[in-house]
Amino acid sequence: MKSHPILSVVICAYNRAEFLYKSLTALNNQTANKNVYQVIVVDNNSTDNTKQICLQFIKDNPDFHLKYYTETKQGLSFARNKGIEVSDTELISYIDDDGIAREDYVENLLKAFEENSKYSALGGKVEPIYENGKEPLWMSKYVFGIVSKVDYGNKQKKFPKKFPVGCNMAFKKDILIKIGGFNTDLVYRGDEKYVFLKLNKANVKTLYAPNVFVNHFIETFRTSPEHVNKVSKSIGASEKLRLQTEPWFKTVFKFCEYIYKFTGAVILYFLFFLKRQPLKGKYCVKVMYYTILGFFKENKFSQL
Repeated sequence: MKSHPILSVVICAYNRAEFLYKSLTALNNQTANKNVYQVIVVDNNSTDNTKQICLQFIKDNPDFHLKYYTETKQGLSFARNKGIEVSDTELISYIDDDGIAREDYVENLLKAFEENSKYSALGGKVEPIYENGKEPLWMSKYVFGIVSKVDYGNKQKKFPKKFPVGCNMAFKKDILIKIGGFNTDLVYRGDEKYVFLKLNKANVKTLYAPNVFVNHFIETFRTSPEHVNKVSKSIGASEKLRLQTEPWFKTVFKFCEYIYKFTGAVILYFLFFLKRQPLKGKYCVKVMYYTILGFFKENKFSQL
């Protein structure tokens, strides 16, 4: 008799068919028993052959628990909520459609929850794979968020500083339902931050599990100056939108926080300059500048 899956791995897909196949292949080749997990693809109005790839994958791999759904409301948060709606497991994890889970991803994720019962959410390591094979010269730990890189070392602990990224995060399903899922006003950036802030308010603990590991494919255009500017603006715009439901003084606090961080970025510029790495310093300033610009001027999001 087959046991019922414990985990649903949700992939929200949007016009990334080429990478989706690789993501599905990685999840099909897990060390974990296939009966303990299922994969749910939520197609968010893709115009490429995402549907065909999923249906063919199901046909070619009958022992792989893969389900395909569509979400016609455009936006990542809508697709993520669809994953909650259609899943029937105790645990839910999310991987991007260009994310490649390491072969022990499911095994380690289940073990992390089993051995750390006081935690109801977790995030793991995310390591970018760059299309041209090279990390940008401007990359530093201060701007990891632009490429969703997560690395807080190799020790399991309470999630430090910020929060997990959408490419590698997992939850007990009942907790997600209790807090109302993802904020559908935040259709691109900020919806995972919204969820983790709500979890923090509810005193729900989030675990950092470094052996729950995902590679994230980064195309060359995503490290271009124009795209970095666009992503940074989206971060600021999502913060402005998120704070509309909060007391007015929190917007003031956020503005003060941004001024503080911008000042810090300028200091970093001079420190990197002294190390003969001015490009790293320049991008610290650049990211904060466009984040602040997005906070004050951007009124809408685009699906990046």
